[in-house]
Amino acid sequence: MRLVSFLASCWAVYSSFLLSEAGPSSGLEVFEELQSIPTSWVIDGEPSPSELVLYRIAIRQDETQARFQQHVIDISTPEHASYGQHLDYDDLTSFLSPARHVSSNIRSWLVAAGVSESNIQVDKDWINFVAPIDLAENMLNTRFYYFRHPATNTKRLRTLEYSLPPDLHEHIQMVHPTIHFGHPEPHVRSAAYSADDDADDEPIPKYGSATQLNATYCNETVSMDCLRALYGVGDFRANRTSGAKLGISGFAQSHIDYHDLALFVDKWAPYAKGANFSVVSINGGNNTQNDTENSGTEASMDIELGLTLAYNTPVTFYTTGGRGPLIPDLQQPYANTSVQEPWLEHLQFLVKLPDKDLPNVLSISYGEDEQSLPASYTKTVCNLFSQLAGRGVSVITSSGDGGPGDGCITNDGKNTTRFMPQFPSSCPWVTSVGGTYGVEPEKAVVLSGGGFSDRFARPSWQDDAVKKYLSKIGGTFEGLYNVSGRGIPDVAAQGWVNHPTFYLGYEFMNGGTRCVVRAPCCSCYTPCGQPFSQQLYTDTRLLLKLNSASTPTFAAIIANLNSIRMSKGKRPLGFLNPWLYDKARSGLTDITSGGSRGCYNESLSGFPSPEVIGAGWNATVGWDPVTGLGTPLFQKLRTLMD
Repeated sequence: MRLVSFLASCWAVYSSFLLSEAGPSSGLEVFEELQSIPTSWVIDGEPSPSELVLYRIAIRQDETQARFQQHVIDISTPEHASYGQHLDYDDLTSFLSPARHVSSNIRSWLVAAGVSESNIQVDKDWINFVAPIDLAENMLNTRFYYFRHPATNTKRLRTLEYSLPPDLHEHIQMVHPTIHFGHPEPHVRSAAYSADDDADDEPIPKYGSATQLNATYCNETVSMDCLRALYGVGDFRANRTSGAKLGISGFAQSHIDYHDLALFVDKWAPYAKGANFSVVSINGGNNTQNDTENSGTEASMDIELGLTLAYNTPVTFYTTGGRGPLIPDLQQPYANTSVQEPWLEHLQFLVKLPDKDLPNVLSISYGEDEQSLPASYTKTVCNLFSQLAGRGVSVITSSGDGGPGDGCITNDGKNTTRFMPQFPSSCPWVTSVGGTYGVEPEKAVVLSGGGFSDRFARPSWQDDAVKKYLSKIGGTFEGLYNVSGRGIPDVAAQGWVNHPTFYLGYEFMNGGTRCVVRAPCCSCYTPCGQPFSQQLYTDTRLLLKLNSASTPTFAAIIANLNSIRMSKGKRPLGFLNPWLYDKARSGLTDITSGGSRGCYNESLSGFPSPEVIGAGWNATVGWDPVTGLGTPLFQKLRTLMD
């Protein structure tokens, strides 16, 4: 314990000690470093010098990326001659392969350092190599240690800083794994609310109609018929043979419960009875049916909404194992409560899929504070999202559930009060979805995430819309956000409490629960035979008061549009934002009521944080950072996509 305290208080001295026995530093300069050992981790020994490790180098090529991303904008802009000419993986590889001298120089450095040619592989804009620990330490002028998280006894082989030859700094984005710590346990984010918010346990009114909106009913329960009526989908059924495909991303050990899905379809979408989906495992992801500890509610809701609203479109659940890197902040101060998603593993797998397997739409209801990930990591991941856009994939992400922010304080050591944009929604190459509730009118959800990126500049396609909003608010919240940053979200959809779903055989709706099925050893009991836990009730109920339901809803509508296009022999819509901010704007309902709130002197972790009086964004005419451009109108959008 004394050593841990010493590390915390004398980091500068200790970091020098850690590196004192590293290889020769001649000709090397520090490339990346951590300011401290991530909270809750301790050093737990040294690796064997001969232990082999696979390293990945992300090649930085700003000019090539700029040309590529302009090409993506061109093929995503309806008025451009290249519209719809998406790239296959071979085209992508040709476009993004680094200049020969760049990859040659990196290879030469690796070989000169002692890495065998046979252990080096060039993969587009990545160079992978295998090397023993002692060789890697020497060439990176660092020292690797095993770090352990005592609460979970999880071990990671990492370092705290590493160096590279100065002439390679401009060509390398990052080396992985080095300073990026993995994380052992899932922690599902949820937003607290008072039990007083619960609806009374009254008889459920008539479900409503998919073709005619029943405002009284739909203000109480957002059924599939309500969504279909509200957004003009009606009785539309996709053409299963069109080639359109919808992907649902799953992380944090989440899984789909087949029994719950069958219950949902039977009650809320009987037209989809018998509908199914495929499961693809990435990086050890699983879809176990025997795990009642790791929440399946998030993933199940995504599948329930996507599978039934885009009925007949083939759906694939991509379950990805592992954890991404974390820089602790008030939202996630401890490694053992990290919810970081392994974006690299997820996206590198998807971007390499052949056209026949690639989803045209990808729904991602996960995210985290932008600042909680290393800057080099977010840039690398965002570049991968641009590659999916280049391949014709519409990536739909949740804008988050914290309004302008929860723990509104920076983690750079300065503890500056700051709004907290969410990643990956802050990446310009995804379509970010905010949340609404109610009908006639729809209103902005108080927890709907939104704001402005601190890492990604505002793209040209949203510049005019965002500037108009900024001109309205003037100097409000000056200094708390990046006035030049990418605006979040782009659009919105229903995302508040009244989405019914099933979990462990229980139906959750309107903030309450009812036991509707006698599963094996279940009679208002958990499948394990234990009385239904108040904690389980509370945790699962909280999950339904999130904004993430809006993401698969919007994604399903885009999948339906793709079905129409592809049935006519046309290409899928692909990257949506240039179209949404221009030609498709009249196909969206502008939300002008409600607003978000946040920065309430508390964080989801329970630690105090700065309070910003009145912090939040109001829904207004035009784009705003709570509902974006508005909610979709399917029938109008189908006429605007030709």
